[in-house]
Amino acid sequence: MAQLIPLSRLARLVGKPRALLQKMAQSGELVTFDGHVALDEVLRHFPDIALSDDSELLRVEDIKHKAVAKAPERLEIPDHAVLNERLNVLGRDFAAAQGRLLHYERVHGWIVEKLAEASEQGRIQAPYAREFTAWLKSELAAPPPGLSRWEDLVARERVLRVMSAQVTVLPKGQTFEVLGDQTLLEAGLAAGLALPYGCANGSCGDCTCRVVSGDVLRVRPHDFVLSAAQKAQGMTLACSYTAVGDLTIEVEGAGLEDIPEQTISTRVRAIEPLGGRRVAVHLLTARTERLRFLAGQWLEITVDGRTSRVPAASCPCDERRIEVHVRCETEEAVGTGPFSALKPNTEVWLRGPFGRFVLDDASTRPIVLLAQGAGFAQIKSLLQHALSLEQAPSIALYRLADGEGPYQQNLLKSYAGALDHFRYVLLEAPAAPSALLDSLAREQAGLSGHDVYACGNDDFIASAESRCRALGLPAERWRAECVV
Repeated sequence: MAQLIPLSRLARLVGKPRALLQKMAQSGELVTFDGHVALDEVLRHFPDIALSDDSELLRVEDIKHKAVAKAPERLEIPDHAVLNERLNVLGRDFAAAQGRLLHYERVHGWIVEKLAEASEQGRIQAPYAREFTAWLKSELAAPPPGLSRWEDLVARERVLRVMSAQVTVLPKGQTFEVLGDQTLLEAGLAAGLALPYGCANGSCGDCTCRVVSGDVLRVRPHDFVLSAAQKAQGMTLACSYTAVGDLTIEVEGAGLEDIPEQTISTRVRAIEPLGGRRVAVHLLTARTERLRFLAGQWLEITVDGRTSRVPAASCPCDERRIEVHVRCETEEAVGTGPFSALKPNTEVWLRGPFGRFVLDDASTRPIVLLAQGAGFAQIKSLLQHALSLEQAPSIALYRLADGEGPYQQNLLKSYAGALDHFRYVLLEAPAAPSALLDSLAREQAGLSGHDVYACGNDDFIASAESRCRALGLPAERWRAECVV
């Protein structure tokens, strides 16, 4: 039986971003089986990789996690209960491998006996039987080429299986990695998946999911009680359980229509002047509360009794951190208006989410993002979500900055410098939308296999849609949002 490794674990083993491996798999360069790669295929493509060197992968992860304002995920030893269960699974795998090896040794003995018997009965010639038996013994005794590399790869893969687990989510088939003793909900949200949840602390039961295959273990206390019927169906609480080994779960209620409108209290972390009349308000929710929303949606923010509808400019994977971009009434209001008076830890209320301009989180096609002026906020949210999902083989952002300038430019430059699959093109005012779209047409030979997301004013959206359709983009893969 071939040894198969999930793509997420393979990325850590060979020190490559998962998006690169995803691109290789989609092109057919890397042969995969339901998101897994055989060890022979790994050694064929990465014969010279230093299996103990994580430096490049960690560098990319650092930049990616800084981009979404959270600490990089590190492999940490799980707590004793999780570690014990994962070692038990590894022990059973080892016992099964030893059993297969014993069986192969027996088969080897039977082959020798059968050859001798056939030789005695005259069904085969005796010299052939002796030559074949000698060859077989020689082949089994001699170590195959590259055995040490194979052993190193298997040994490290086994260590990673103890430290982490891959979870597959049905019905969409998405995957994410559970590190240490993270709960299924924590790991899934950090990976950018729109998993359902309510309280996130084991009280409401909204995060209930069904275990299709694999085992789970409780790592957080919970008050919600699963019924006998739910337990019989394999249901579990994603906010309180982790994966013992690789796991498949079935989740319902994770779509756009399933997210309820919420009103929550948040606290100010920082106010960041962006350019012209625009500011970024960085907020933090309470530890026991998170706002469920999808990248690209709108929120309502209430400050000093005044409510404004503003775009979310952060990824839902940012845990408790939320960033919104607000346009003040005048440039002077940036320094004197209600947002200028907000200090760290000031209470701010959020309501939402609103809107249908969201990422197709099941797609593994290349992504093109088009942002004009203030439309950058929602496009930034989609970009960070796409990076967290690590499914798109390539992402290209074409940005037309207006008079407020290309704010948060350093962030995008850091992406472009660190991520091989991310391309960033910027044009500033007074450049026309046609100039940006001309650049898109030059660099993209066709868009028939892409997903395109555009956000800007009416004229920009109309021009962009016309140009993208001319480049072969199917109508169902065009998503746009008009902003003022």
